[in-house]
Amino acid sequence: MVQRQYKMILMIAAVVIVIATVSGTGCLSNPPEDRQPGKTPANLTTGSPSYPGESVSSPPATPGQGGKVQVITSFRPFTLLVGPVGGDHVTITQILPPGADPHDYEPTPNDAIALKNGRIFFYDGPFLEPWATDLAASSNPHIQLVTFADAIPGPAYDQMKSQYTDFPNMTQDPHLWLSPQLTEYYVAYVASRLAETDPENASDYQKNAAAFEKRLKQLDSDYNAGFSNCTTRTFLSSHAFLDYTAAAYNLTPISIAGMSPDAQPSMKQMSAIVEEAKAHNVRGIIVEPDEAENLGKSISAELNLPVYSFTTMEILPGGTLTAGDTDYVAIMENNLQEMRKAMQCH
Repeated sequence: MVQRQYKMILMIAAVVIVIATVSGTGCLSNPPEDRQPGKTPANLTTGSPSYPGESVSSPPATPGQGGKVQVITSFRPFTLLVGPVGGDHVTITQILPPGADPHDYEPTPNDAIALKNGRIFFYDGPFLEPWATDLAASSNPHIQLVTFADAIPGPAYDQMKSQYTDFPNMTQDPHLWLSPQLTEYYVAYVASRLAETDPENASDYQKNAAAFEKRLKQLDSDYNAGFSNCTTRTFLSSHAFLDYTAAAYNLTPISIAGMSPDAQPSMKQMSAIVEEAKAHNVRGIIVEPDEAENLGKSISAELNLPVYSFTTMEILPGGTLTAGDTDYVAIMENNLQEMRKAMQCH
């Protein structure tokens, strides 16, 4: 822990030096394009390596004067959720490059430069991104900071806690974006914060959010209907990333590892997981795509269970992105089908 804090101090010091010596920097831009409401364009930008097919341009000095609001997102889910709300009025720069995992990401001086040029920063929160607040403060003290948990009203959170006994603690479980119900709160909040930053286009942000929320309500309805008739309502997951989804739809997750995909259970814990899975008639294991091979050789073999791939959207794929890669709702609809297979839903 001491070494990690020392590395963070050195990193921040390097950031300050870079900011002091660099005046103005290129910012990746995304040109306007026609798209379905609530869908993120495929060519949103990243603060590190850019998505394929992007150009580099200097950001406008201020928004609302013929330029776009410079929005910074930490990693992929927030790019996918903020983009449809901002529409053609924003340019989004994503901090994490393709292949980077938010669970162990360490920011670079280039990330500080991106934050320096931003007006508003959307990120998950301190549990998953302990570097975000300090880096933003040292890079750009005036940038607006927006976390997902900010979007959930206190009374709504208390109601969810009372309604779902296993509802996670939002200060400890960062995977809020995997619940369609919580995402509806977030999209409305994004519109509100963008409107504060850019009042001139406030009505457009509200209209974009309303179109996106309509798709999210349909997604929520699809999840409710999709889980209405299943052989079992219990599933194994590679690590604890589906607790919000499970709480919302009365499902029971059994996680093999902890909150981080890098966590490894002990032999005693693994034995208990196997026994619990057998007792609950588990029919499938839900994993992130890059975890499938290892699990296929271990616990899935032990239980003779199939493995189903679930896209958490945490890691930006490399190469050319398809339309489905840049649409939150489409990704979540595909995830629903994989979960239905894992629980043998009809």
